[in-house]
Amino acid sequence: MTPEERVNLAIGMSDVCVRVCAEGIKAQYPGISEEELMEKLRERFEWSKRYQKSKRYRQLYKFSKESKEV
Repeated sequence: MTPEERVNLAIGMSDVCVRVCAEGIKAQYPGISEEELMEKLRERFEWSKRYQKSKRYRQLYKFSKESKEV
């Protein structure tokens, strides 16, 4: 697969993730406006970033703590 094909595949996969998330929000909030939908999408993706970041910090802390005990 060429680099361009890989980039296009990644973009397509990202688009699918956004659409699935948007449909979940629409199911949860019937009649939501497009503006509200975009805000909820932003909130969910920001939460995901913060969660992944905190998860990495917890893993690093656990590793650091374990290495000090040895």
